Amino acid sequence: MSLLDTYSIQKEAQTILWEGTLLNPLHKSLPGGIQDAARKITFSGSKLPSIPINWRLAESVSALKAFEGAMLNVLLHNKYGIPYQNLHINT
Repeated sequence: MSLLDTYSIQKEAQTILWEGTLLNPLHKSLPGGIQDAARKITFSGSKLPSIPINWRLAESVSALKAFEGAMLNVLLHNKYGIPYQNLHINT
């Protein structure tokens, strides 16, 4: 099985979101509920990058947008009591 068979922008974006941001010990000041809000996020799109470059651009941008969405979900929940909304990131 080659890397092209197993690699996915969506899986990498999910990994960056969780391991690089939400579970990173350097980010201890994240608000409560951010992980619950992040569980409402899904990723879709092409499995492979359209421009093969050594930067993980699509993955990083997708993870940052997901983090932004999770944070907005937490803020809306805390201020207005709105339940966490499903968010969809098209990579």
